[in-house]
Amino acid sequence: MITLGTTLLGATFALLQSTWLSGWFVLGARPDLVLIVLTYHSYRTGVQRGQISGFIVGLVEDGLSVSPPGFHAVIRLVHSAIIGATRQSVTTDPIVTPVTLTAIAFGLKTLAVLLVGSILRLERIAAGVFSLATLMEGLFTIVLAPAGFWLLRRIFDRYVRGLR
Repeated sequence: MITLGTTLLGATFALLQSTWLSGWFVLGARPDLVLIVLTYHSYRTGVQRGQISGFIVGLVEDGLSVSPPGFHAVIRLVHSAIIGATRQSVTTDPIVTPVTLTAIAFGLKTLAVLLVGSILRLERIAAGVFSLATLMEGLFTIVLAPAGFWLLRRIFDRYVRGLR
């Protein structure tokens, strides 16, 4: 149930980012809220649930974009699976952990975009990795990560308590 709820939340953020928030840019970029949701979920639940959620949310993003089918699904699967391997093994404080995990997830996402974009010969996508907009997107996402983790922790803990 938790995986389903988080997957629906991630898919909702993907839909919001591609519709209502599509015009919201600061310095040519906007934070990747889906990345924060998937990073938190993968960190809390582990590899298997993380990669399932990442893949499904990626399929939703594929349906909302003009990218080749499976492009976002593979990218979301990669960073969700690797972050899921850390399953609660990294805990320091409420700021350092989200920032570190989100920075790693963003780096993995960027690397996966470059790799998959190069394999599929999507020169424009692969070249976009080395832009100021990508750097700003990463910074915005990392800055919002502690607040996102805090909010998701509240939702997650309340939901888990409700199941008991």
